[in-house]
Amino acid sequence: MARVEVAPDVLRWARNRANVPVETLATRFPKYPEWENGKSGPTDRQLDQLASVLRVPVGMLFLQHPPEDEELPLPDFRRMASTAPPDRPSLDLIDTIHTCQRRQQWYRAHLVANDAAPLDFIGSASLGMGAQQVAGSIRANLRLEVGGRSGAGSWQDFLRYLIGTVRESRILVMINGIVGNNTSRKLDPQEFRGFAIADEYAPLIFVNNADTKAAQIFTIAHEIAHLWLGASGISLVRARDLPERYAPDADIERWCNSVAAEILVPLTMLGEMPLEGDLDTLKRLVAKTFRVSTLVALRRIKDIGRIDYDTFSAAYEGELEYLKSISPQTSSGGNFYNSMNARVDPQFARAVIGSAFEGSTLMGEALNLLGVKSTEVLRKEARHIGMPA
Repeated sequence: MARVEVAPDVLRWARNRANVPVETLATRFPKYPEWENGKSGPTDRQLDQLASVLRVPVGMLFLQHPPEDEELPLPDFRRMASTAPPDRPSLDLIDTIHTCQRRQQWYRAHLVANDAAPLDFIGSASLGMGAQQVAGSIRANLRLEVGGRSGAGSWQDFLRYLIGTVRESRILVMINGIVGNNTSRKLDPQEFRGFAIADEYAPLIFVNNADTKAAQIFTIAHEIAHLWLGASGISLVRARDLPERYAPDADIERWCNSVAAEILVPLTMLGEMPLEGDLDTLKRLVAKTFRVSTLVALRRIKDIGRIDYDTFSAAYEGELEYLKSISPQTSSGGNFYNSMNARVDPQFARAVIGSAFEGSTLMGEALNLLGVKSTEVLRKEARHIGMPA
């Protein structure tokens, strides 16, 4: 049987790119180790199957040398965070960004074609503006009142309220912990927590749903600040200040962190609270009152002057280690269509489905944009979001 000659370096590149161990490939292709050692090669059929497993165009496996690593399609602010991300972005992150970019570009064209007005708050702020001023503008434009969280019985309830207010302002919010609907491709919050696509017609925020609910709340606030600044980018956000050694781009992340903290825990309101007791008591009181994480609470207690930076830094690192030791949240799956309305913003879904039903968008394109495989599922989603189907 004829074998295809594939450069071992290209095989190693494709395998590392997909983050698939040799042992895993060997269970499906028993002679794969020989291929990578240059002692043998796959058949045409095996090469097609291998390309599918490694999520790479089959033509790339015929290259003589590995291509240069792909660049991220958005500015990468993660290198300024306290924990450095992997040197090579995962395919999961790259595919998630590309999916959101396709959706954002389609929605932008749809809005422009329907004479929608641009959003004047996108890019309306600058790094020279204070956090209180910008946070006030954000709360006013999003109708996001701090008192609105008083009726939230949990962080999950407040997160749901926050997402709703952001979406009402025509900002697309996509929340997912996996790539599309593929449960075998889980997103890693240690690689990225969210990203923003700043656009005056169709701004978009993506939040990694594999993170805790409290962390997602801060991520949304942080990415909103990116939109106000008009700065698209990928974030591995933390509630603390960023060290000076990560300049110059750290200025943007530090500014977005300050604005996010002020959105969620305004200093004027915090100053009116009776802050009594030890630091552990205070951080839990602030976290519960404002529905934020204990990490954000510690930062704001520092910002109001109740503790110095060294105390804050030690407490923050200790709290971070404690949170890492807690078992990660698990999901029972739930209703597919409820999950879809988090993964795909309902305002976007309505626009795509309506355009498909009118014949303005091909049904195949609509299915691809929504990440569903059949018109039956699309029609069920239409009914789920209150559209005639």
